[in-house]
Amino acid sequence: MKTHLFASLCLAALAAANLTGQAQAAQPGQFTMTATDYGFVGPEQVPSGLTAVEVLNQGAEVHHAQLVRLAPGKTPADFAAAMKADPEHPPTWVSFVGGPNAVVPGDRATALMELQPGQHLVLCLVPNKAGVAHVALGMAKPFLVTQTAATHLVEPKPDVVITARDFQFVLSTPITAGSHTIQLVNEGSQAHEVVLVKLAPAAKAKDFIAAFEPGADGPPPGRPLGGIVGIERGTRGIFTAMFDPGPYALICFFPDTKTGAPHFAQGMTWEFDVH
Repeated sequence: MKTHLFASLCLAALAAANLTGQAQAAQPGQFTMTATDYGFVGPEQVPSGLTAVEVLNQGAEVHHAQLVRLAPGKTPADFAAAMKADPEHPPTWVSFVGGPNAVVPGDRATALMELQPGQHLVLCLVPNKAGVAHVALGMAKPFLVTQTAATHLVEPKPDVVITARDFQFVLSTPITAGSHTIQLVNEGSQAHEVVLVKLAPAAKAKDFIAAFEPGADGPPPGRPLGGIVGIERGTRGIFTAMFDPGPYALICFFPDTKTGAPHFAQGMTWEFDVH
């Protein structure tokens, strides 16, 4: 966005969340962020450690739950001020720590993430039909990750590993029909994500992407099934998905740190068929 709308609305959303949010704490190992048009409802405090983060979409648009961690001493107000100063680039003291990727209204997705103590935000960066990111319409919520000894979760062993590089996806093995536990590992030089999409018959990744361009008409030719939102280099996340026969795509919508162009424009998509 070229204006200060992002920052001003984000700051208003964060202030409202601080005033109206319930002082509730999540149980160790799991929590849910409920997405609406346009906001999140969820816990104010979350224990650290391996955590199953769920997004439940109760809105009328596609939503995800991007978790970001602020550097020590930084506040949600600092984040909004930094975005006002430079609406095109998040501050360098923000770390993208993943979360469940996009799902359609009425659906839910879960991502297994390792959460470190500190001040966090959950954001929705998906654009609306006018090209305005949902975060600029109020989809920003602060929460605190508190230090805890350990969670009771046991990390599952993935049967498929997706390695994100600049700018491609590399799969450890072809994906077959059935349920798969998938690990995303970021070996690139910047943050990457993976959106898993079940494409409509004869549709391509570029057709799904085009449906999110400003002014596009009609629903996207495919159904997003979650995945992992942006994670920094050297980190990872795990999700589980059910694959029915048909065409699929993996897409990274994250912007390049140098050019600002989305990574899919640099070839970061992968199409495959499940038989």
